[in-house]
Amino acid sequence: MPATRSTRRNQETKTASTATDGAPETAISERKRGLSVTGASVAKRPKKSSSSSITNQPKSAPKRDKTAQDKDTSEADKSTEKSLETRETERARKIKPEEGKDEEEEVGKPSSSQYTSAGKRKTKEEQSAEMNPLAPRASGLRMYVGAHVSAAKADHTSRGNAFALFLKSQRKWDNPPLQDEHRDLFKKACVENNYDAALHVLPHGSYLVNLAQEDPAKAKVAYNSFLDDLKRCEALGIKLYNFHPGATNKTSLESSLSRLAKALISALDATKTVIPVLETMCGHGTTIGGPLSHFRDLFALIPESYHPRLGVCVDTCHSFAAGYDLRSPAGWDRFMTEFDETIGLKFLRAWHLNDSKTPLGSNRDLHANIGTGFLGLRAFHNLMNDKRAEGMPMVLETPIDRPVEGAGTGAKSKKTIEDKSVWAKEIKLLESLIGMDPESKEFLELEAKLADEGKEERAKHQAMFDKKAKENSGKSKDIRSMFGKGKPKRKGSKKDDSSEDATDGECGSSHE
Repeated sequence: MPATRSTRRNQETKTASTATDGAPETAISERKRGLSVTGASVAKRPKKSSSSSITNQPKSAPKRDKTAQDKDTSEADKSTEKSLETRETERARKIKPEEGKDEEEEVGKPSSSQYTSAGKRKTKEEQSAEMNPLAPRASGLRMYVGAHVSAAKADHTSRGNAFALFLKSQRKWDNPPLQDEHRDLFKKACVENNYDAALHVLPHGSYLVNLAQEDPAKAKVAYNSFLDDLKRCEALGIKLYNFHPGATNKTSLESSLSRLAKALISALDATKTVIPVLETMCGHGTTIGGPLSHFRDLFALIPESYHPRLGVCVDTCHSFAAGYDLRSPAGWDRFMTEFDETIGLKFLRAWHLNDSKTPLGSNRDLHANIGTGFLGLRAFHNLMNDKRAEGMPMVLETPIDRPVEGAGTGAKSKKTIEDKSVWAKEIKLLESLIGMDPESKEFLELEAKLADEGKEERAKHQAMFDKKAKENSGKSKDIRSMFGKGKPKRKGSKKDDSSEDATDGECGSSHE
């Protein structure tokens, strides 16, 4: 840790304000504001069993002596008081998982979620009250649901029993060293809050990394960033690491998968325990990971001895947008069966829980709140009652922004604040689905209520989807008509390099 504010500012200028100076962007002893890994005023969760297997009964977390724990906490508070004050002046880039918004916000500065709609600072009591909708969990619960958190904005207050995080800035190529103090504080916080970092934590990789990159220089930069994250995971005791498979760009799918496979083999050789987990994608353009067959073909290029250290994270929004219908029990079973037959359930390691603002097969990555999108509540009932998903981290990436009251309706005056209680309510909602009869009055009323909340948004995106489909249909007819008349190809015209890749990534109509 730098000793002074001026030293910190000099380092900040040199590193272009990387997030928390190489510290894992998670809940690391933010006790100066009354925060811990799971947020403000969080009581200890009942000790629950956990397991990396979806069939074996997990072991309970070790019990800690409360007196010793309080003593450790007090000492940690004193030793980090000065560093916490220094961090008040740091700046880091504000990043929202999957939404891709690129804004600036000070590290340590109260986030927008710590203010009322009138712009006044919320009291600690008000911030704690936001989380009250989340009831204590049952001690035997084996579904691990949480949200994507950020220590830089202190938004790790969803109080789930799993969480995701960024290990460093996701919009920069900088790889600042992980401080020993930050590593120790992270591990201590996980123990104090009864998290098993190897089972409950799912970091998200950089959006910049494309391991299938064809340019050698760019591929090297991407690989170095990727490997740095894997080594951070091992230093923090984290076992799973989620990342996007990348894109083919102007090259073939086969050559792209080959480059991706070689990068993974090299990274696995350079590490010992961490498991890279590839996320299912929406199938847009040249993106890899829409059809499940992409993962099958990738793993076929990697020797089986590496397979125990590879995995797949199913993003419900992405897979739905890619053409997999998860809404009905029959559709859900078809997807899980196809996953098993195409890839193998042994590779299923984690879940991203998001509804979809766009229809089935739209190839659009637009997340909606649970039950309000085109997936609907029944899809999540299917998941929460599937024993094959037990013991795996499930991470919410749903929208939590809401308009500021009295901010106006103009495009330039639309201000929002973060409402983290949304995640708390969604976690409670998802847990309530376990064992609930989908034909009961309780479920049907809840399903209808949530569907009504998202009615206008669905109608808007359905209209856009239909309009685009009509336009594409017209273009196809024009092309067929043009070739039917035998018009010669214009001299010097170039082949559309993205056509092959777009077909490879397209999975709205069929799957291999």
